[in-house]
Amino acid sequence: MKLRCPACGAEIRLREAGQAAELQALDKAAAAFGADWPLVQEYLDCFQAKREMKVAKRLRLARELWEMWKDGRFAVGGAWYRIGREEFREALRATCNQVSPGLTNHNYLKKVLVAAASMTSRREERELREKEEGLRTTGWKPVLPEEGEEMPDDPEWRAEFLRLNRAVGRARTPESKAAAKAALAAFEER
Repeated sequence: MKLRCPACGAEIRLREAGQAAELQALDKAAAAFGADWPLVQEYLDCFQAKREMKVAKRLRLARELWEMWKDGRFAVGGAWYRIGREEFREALRATCNQVSPGLTNHNYLKKVLVAAASMTSRREERELREKEEGLRTTGWKPVLPEEGEEMPDDPEWRAEFLRLNRAVGRARTPESKAAAKAALAAFEER
């Protein structure tokens, strides 16, 4: 079935009009993946068998991948896994390197992602331990008013006091910690 433009008289097939909408949606998907789109395209090419993949199928696969990609969560066998973006990229690369064209679903990628999810967990635990260790080694404890001493009721004073107090805790070098403590002491003397 052909459609005719009433303004210019150009003809287009109904199927081609639908494909144009799918191409626009695929273009939006490319924008959503951003700089990682070439890697995603390489992965989507793994689904091609002997002939060119239809745009509708490529779009469907891209949307399915996006559901896992956007939140870094996916399900396998009823269990949910979390994965970091970098580990997800590595899993996509590994999948592209290991399989030849002809994938039928995302199950192989999910198996690779399950292994990568454990790497994400270990990385997050290590970062949390390092952060806790950093807080322990700084020896920082919030400065609280002494007994009998009250904090002023002025909300601006309290906000500035809390900001300076947090600055002492966040200082990473001895010099910046000393400067933050000096600023807090000067503020308390006012």
